[in-house]
Amino acid sequence: MSARRGAMKVRAGSVVVGAAMGGFIGKSLMNDPLAMSMAMSSLLFVAGFLRNDYGELSRALGLALVLTLQRTGSVRREYPTLPHLKAMIRQGPRRPFPPVEDGSSPWRYEPRYRDDPEFKMTYALLAMSIVGSFCGGNVPILPAWIGGILGVVTFASFTAGANARGDLGRAMGMRLVGLVREALAINSDLQILSKAATVGGLIFDKVMIMDRKHRIKDKIVAICKWGYDKVSRTAEQVKEEMQDERPLRR
Repeated sequence: MSARRGAMKVRAGSVVVGAAMGGFIGKSLMNDPLAMSMAMSSLLFVAGFLRNDYGELSRALGLALVLTLQRTGSVRREYPTLPHLKAMIRQGPRRPFPPVEDGSSPWRYEPRYRDDPEFKMTYALLAMSIVGSFCGGNVPILPAWIGGILGVVTFASFTAGANARGDLGRAMGMRLVGLVREALAINSDLQILSKAATVGGLIFDKVMIMDRKHRIKDKIVAICKWGYDKVSRTAEQVKEEMQDERPLRR
């Protein structure tokens, strides 16, 4: 029964991963995340029943999500954020993070005891700068590059602060670093990138075989050339009409 429940979790995980990947691709390329999300989730769900490289990749992605969710709890316990939030709103005492002595800089922190948290100021600043760039770049009223720069500066400045807000920023940054480390460890265990490369190679080979058989690439090139010629002719016609309508100088 436990094996069946585990298999169901892996299947559900592959569906969630497929939906997330499809939504991202659909939003980026077609501005329609729903259709691509449903297509990718269905594809990974069906592929999970196959006993080949496609099935291996689907099951590995689902298991990776399950393991990530299981290991997230340990990262949250190692880098808690609630005490720092309470300290920010003056609902609790400040708990400096990393736990340094008064007057010591977080840049010089080194864990001394076994239960001391791992901390690197450089990693925390880099992680929060990336978050700030993403958040600032998606502000509607600002250009993406200006919002990204402002986000980096804002998040990096409060992460470096010697107060409860800085403690929160450093804890959040190291939590992100911890999640990345877990993701790398899971990839090392499951060899996801290797499986993805294998599947990518198989798909590329199939596309090349179909191209040699049906001349798909030539058809695509011909369609693009036809579209380009049509746009060029339309632009020339509009230019000629504008010149004809322009009054002569007397």
